[in-house]
Amino acid sequence: MSETPCRVFAAAAAVLATLAGAASVGRAGEQLCLNEGNRTLRMDLAAQGDPPTAAKVFIASSGDANLEGADGAQGRDVNGMICRIPDGSGRLVVGEDTGQPGVPPGWGIFSPGGVQVGKLTATYRAEAAEPFGCAFDADGRLFTSEVGNQGFGTSLGQLILWFPPYEGYPGPPGAYPDTADASQNFCKLATDIGTAGAVAVDADGRVYVASASRGAILRFSPPFPTGPDAAGGCGDRDELGSPRADPVRREVFTRGFYTFSGLAFGPNGRLYAASVLTGEIVEIDAQGEVVRKILDPAGLLPPLATGHPQGIAFDAAGDLYYADLDLVWDFPHIGPGPNGKLRRIRFDGEGRPRAPEVLLEGLAFPDGVAVLPTER
Repeated sequence: MSETPCRVFAAAAAVLATLAGAASVGRAGEQLCLNEGNRTLRMDLAAQGDPPTAAKVFIASSGDANLEGADGAQGRDVNGMICRIPDGSGRLVVGEDTGQPGVPPGWGIFSPGGVQVGKLTATYRAEAAEPFGCAFDADGRLFTSEVGNQGFGTSLGQLILWFPPYEGYPGPPGAYPDTADASQNFCKLATDIGTAGAVAVDADGRVYVASASRGAILRFSPPFPTGPDAAGGCGDRDELGSPRADPVRREVFTRGFYTFSGLAFGPNGRLYAASVLTGEIVEIDAQGEVVRKILDPAGLLPPLATGHPQGIAFDAAGDLYYADLDLVWDFPHIGPGPNGKLRRIRFDGEGRPRAPEVLLEGLAFPDGVAVLPTER
């Protein structure tokens, strides 16, 4: 999650892996984006035949800005979830922390071609802040999560609400990146989440946030603030002096012996959650009860043969993709290994999950995956 392990394992993935096998990996009109090694890879899921389309660098990292074939070759360090802004522009929101700690981290705004055109920067309680989750509601408001404490210590993770338009950079005109200023269009909904992970929004506009270190998924319900000030319902202030909503409708949606990380709503409307340390993906009903395990590994300790899912996403056909961190245990430490993977789970005619397939390997800290409409 942090800048340091991303850089450490990025060196192990200097050469991009290609897709394995001859089967199609998706459906027409969709593309898969995957964050690994501080960069974003992209593949066309419309590819049919043999061989299928290989992954291409879409947003190059600062360490490989001149990499051949990178569309957004100015070099930006990105990680976490990838979300399309629902305004028809084709722009994306991605966690971005180039130059950290000299430049505060935030969420980069990227053009359809993968070039950064703006940034959203909040304030953070953790010293090494880590932007991760993102999701939009039906009104076009953006919800993001910042990890906070990456271990099992004090809960410092945040859920942050952003208001459109999403453009420009923090600070005076022309000052970025030589400014530590925060953006002015956000309101914090929570500042005490234990290792905040993925964010998801349901059909009723309720917001779900994974809390890995607390084995929980939190749910926040509307109404939400409409602006970053008292008139918009965000008149409180946190200990950093930043706008915070009060009150907030918040509850624990589910809790268990999991390290929840990735979240995604499936074609059946149910929430699916990845548990990175235990290597599981579970299906959760509307009451917050786990109804079945989609990924149920043999074994208890890393490394697990079916991997360690961090981010998850569904395509239009209902296939489930997950970013596998390839956790390894060098006692007493557990961390990402050198052979991260992108895996896919397909379902049979009865809806039963098949064994996961490896689509990409040799990846460095793959943490966020998204299936998006193909740009025309």
